[in-house]
Amino acid sequence: MSAVDAPPGIAFAGVAAGEFVARRRPRRLAGRVMLLVLVTGAVTLAIGVRRAPSASAELLLAVPLVCWSVAGVGYAVRRARLRIDRDGVRWGWNDIGFRVTRDRMERIDLYRDAIAVRQRRGSTWYLSGHDWDLFQRMPGVLRRAGLPVETHERRAPVGARLQSYGIVLDLLLLADAAASVFALGVALGL
Repeated sequence: MSAVDAPPGIAFAGVAAGEFVARRRPRRLAGRVMLLVLVTGAVTLAIGVRRAPSASAELLLAVPLVCWSVAGVGYAVRRARLRIDRDGVRWGWNDIGFRVTRDRMERIDLYRDAIAVRQRRGSTWYLSGHDWDLFQRMPGVLRRAGLPVETHERRAPVGARLQSYGIVLDLLLLADAAASVFALGVALGL
């Protein structure tokens, strides 16, 4: 797996059989948390700078940076796209992405609620139905692309569901928003 699979600006090899984005609700959550954390963090940081010599000033300066980082990662992950073509599966953005090529794939396991992209070497990618808009179309797109698929008429194993990032990411974003608001409350209370 490579972090940059093509020079910036050059599209992924071949015509895409399908391209998928995160579901609307998780995308909206990530955007709203990002906005909330930017505003509350900026106010917290401004209060922390004014009270710089105090004992709690370091905390008021550090918490917004941590919250911005978590919100930024969540926002970026929810803006990533999944692209499927005859050469493999790619997750990422226009210029940077990760992919599993056909020659590195062992197989793709299709479950009712998830897809497991198994590699000959390396970790398995789990794509949860919770994360992707039009998830029900993915199996057909994978077959049309001619990728090696194996269908299982059951839900994905618990381990696979735990490894897909969706629900955990949503909870992390909610905790991040709560931490940012709490830090602002502490700053205002000083």
